[in-house]
Amino acid sequence: MKTLQVTLWLYTTALSKSWHCVRKNWLVSCAPVAYGIILTLAGVVAGPLGIVGGLVYSLVSSACASSGLYLIKNMVESGKTDINDFLNGFLVYLGDLITFFFILWLPMWAAANGLGGVPNGWLIYLLLRLGLFVLLNAVPEMIYQGRASGLELIGASYSFIVENWIEWLLPNLLLFAAGYFFLDFLESLLIDLPAIVQIFVSALALGLLLAYFMTFRGFLFSQLHGTTRRTRIYRYDARAS
Repeated sequence: MKTLQVTLWLYTTALSKSWHCVRKNWLVSCAPVAYGIILTLAGVVAGPLGIVGGLVYSLVSSACASSGLYLIKNMVESGKTDINDFLNGFLVYLGDLITFFFILWLPMWAAANGLGGVPNGWLIYLLLRLGLFVLLNAVPEMIYQGRASGLELIGASYSFIVENWIEWLLPNLLLFAAGYFFLDFLESLLIDLPAIVQIFVSALALGLLLAYFMTFRGFLFSQLHGTTRRTRIYRYDARAS
């Protein structure tokens, strides 16, 4: 019972901090729109280039992810971020992300080819991807808070999920589902409006939800990483007293 009480306290704290951060930095919701435009242009340019184009697009995608993580890092650590963080962030974690994706791509490419001729191979491959999604779910936070890289990053995320799978995965799933249904409901309200208005409002809402979701993950990770259930109970009791 005490463990549940402490866990709910962690969630409440992370939700509250995330709300205050996103409210003060609401312009960060425009970042996903900017990344979408950048990736669209990169796709148009890289599309005709074959394998080289694929590498270029992956590089641009990693740069956008680096910028996004840097924005969240500054919001979690200092409570504020700005356009300079958006611009400077494209290179901050680029090397870590490229290394991680390359390490992950090799075994997945081998698995996809090896399971191609196996009965129900597609199902095995799907389950493999699902397992990796769960075990590597904390990789973004490990990059900008855990300071891990390469193979160490994979091992660190695995250890974190094994130790905190209930506390971490449950709120992530609930928030993701809530965001999905909210966007679906919002689209039903906008259906009679002009297309340009629908696109603008939907993009802004998606950006706000992503900012809130990732900031919540950042605050929750900072409370879970490097702690145990016992130390969190002790911290909760000390705070209450």
